[in-house]
Amino acid sequence: MQVAIIGAGPRGLAVAERLINLADDNVQIDVQIFDPHVIGGRVWDPFIPQNKLFLMNTVIDQVTLFTDDSIERGGKPLHGPTLFQWLKSDARTFLENHSEFDDSYAAEIQHLTSPSDFATRGMMGIYAAWYFEWLKKRVRSNQTLTFTQQRAENLTQIGTNYQVVLADGTQIFANQVVMALGHLNNDLTAEEAKFKSFADENGLKYLPPTHPSEANLSVLSQEDTVIIRGLGLSFFDYMAGLSIGKGGHFEREKDGNLTYHSSGQEPHIIAGSRSGVPLHARGINEKEASEVYEPIFFTLPALEALRATGHGQIKYEDFEKLLVKELTYKHLLNRIDNPTSNLTYDQAQDLKQALLTSADLNATAESFGLIDEPPFDIEAIRQPAKYLPKSADYTEWFLDYLEKDIQDARLGNKKAPFAGAFDILRDLRDRVRFVVEHDYFSADEYEIFLSKFRPLDAMVSVGPPLERVEQLRALIKAGIVEVMAANIQVTTEAGDFVARDVRGNKVQGNALVEARVGMTNIDLSTNPLIAGLREKGILATAIWTRNDGSTYKLGSADADRRTFEVVNSKGERMHNLYIYGIPLEGKKWFGTVIPRPGVNTVVLREGAWIAQQILA
Repeated sequence: MQVAIIGAGPRGLAVAERLINLADDNVQIDVQIFDPHVIGGRVWDPFIPQNKLFLMNTVIDQVTLFTDDSIERGGKPLHGPTLFQWLKSDARTFLENHSEFDDSYAAEIQHLTSPSDFATRGMMGIYAAWYFEWLKKRVRSNQTLTFTQQRAENLTQIGTNYQVVLADGTQIFANQVVMALGHLNNDLTAEEAKFKSFADENGLKYLPPTHPSEANLSVLSQEDTVIIRGLGLSFFDYMAGLSIGKGGHFEREKDGNLTYHSSGQEPHIIAGSRSGVPLHARGINEKEASEVYEPIFFTLPALEALRATGHGQIKYEDFEKLLVKELTYKHLLNRIDNPTSNLTYDQAQDLKQALLTSADLNATAESFGLIDEPPFDIEAIRQPAKYLPKSADYTEWFLDYLEKDIQDARLGNKKAPFAGAFDILRDLRDRVRFVVEHDYFSADEYEIFLSKFRPLDAMVSVGPPLERVEQLRALIKAGIVEVMAANIQVTTEAGDFVARDVRGNKVQGNALVEARVGMTNIDLSTNPLIAGLREKGILATAIWTRNDGSTYKLGSADADRRTFEVVNSKGERMHNLYIYGIPLEGKKWFGTVIPRPGVNTVVLREGAWIAQQILA
């Protein structure tokens, strides 16, 4: 059996490992992996210079590439070190034996001493390279495992088999094909194309959506005023690239806060987004690698009860109320247990008991006299500056907002009132995935779910390391960065890019950076493999049908959510052709994760299922 895996990131490696280790000794299996980047894939490529600067947003003790006993229907596990354990054991020797990696990575190891540290993205790529060497040593006499650093550009069906065509024209025959792809580049939208043309015509600078590590930041200098549209994870990459990457440095003062020392090479940055605030900082990690929060209210029986009353489906409003109740409960527990709480021990125990049967958690807490902090208000979290008076100094308010976020995050991701509540969303994601994949929502309600829950989840649970938010505050105080209020709108006027916000502020810049990767959109993808399969009708965009018969697309490839087989434009399953990961975002939910040990992590779980179908 010949298996082609397109994509050498964690997903592709997960399928390869299960194929090699679960195959019978009497089965000849040849596994070939293709990727234009190195083992580890595009995001973690250690040879991209900016990946020596950009950080992962998961602590090193919660990163693994190894299947373990927690993986549901994963097959016999083969245990191995987490990223943290590898850094403490084999990493130094591996780097000493591989001179192709930059010396900065050896220096980085010296600083990664705590399981709660954040590694650079390049270090993750080196871990993947070591993992691939480990896997090759497990190949038996009836198996082969190879990696070819080339892009797969075309795929042709030959009966139930496939022919893969590489960038250099080489043709590879495969009985089975797995497309384990990450973020794909898209054609520019009409607005983006207009901005690019305007920049070309007026001598301006425009960076469209892309991986920040691949953006050419050398074109931006101290002469530029750069408008950055977006305050998500990509923003923090650009922020680091245009500050530390330009030669500046941060210093931690005696009071614990950061001060920025400019190199003089930084552009002036003006950033904004729809919400007007950045993602919340990750709370300092207090959790063991496999420790997860067990919900009290947001449980499958509670969701099933909602489904039963809704004739088989649930309303988004009811889903959010249940989830927010869980977040509020965790928030209140942390406030009760905080040493600064104004409650006595007996009052605290009575309140904890009362919360379990409360219909209004905040009201119950208030009735017990728990008034030392603001209540957990989901709308205030979504729009924290909504009721800020026009007369208020927005920058002063924003610095205070960041300071409160920083102080809260320093209390830890178990104990902090807000960061501790936000962090449980990471532990509840599989439950949310279950709701999505088992069609608890109608198409109408799912559309609401995506418009309301996706940005909320990103804001509170997908944030950067705390250090990055501290750096943002220091850069604002140093005059390098300004942040605009909510609902930033960018236009072109009189030879400049112009940004306006909801408070009536207006700024001009000669450069515009789109701080986001391209959205999953099979119809717009410029990836030659995806474009070719789309033209042949082999790959189609999934379609949802509303109650009134109208339809909408979310950009996801269509596939069988159970088997991961591609579903073509005729609605037929393409046997022996699989796709999983980010191209299914929308059809499935939140696949942009790094594998975590001991929690039945989705990347390794789905990779195992695909491998077992192939072997069957």
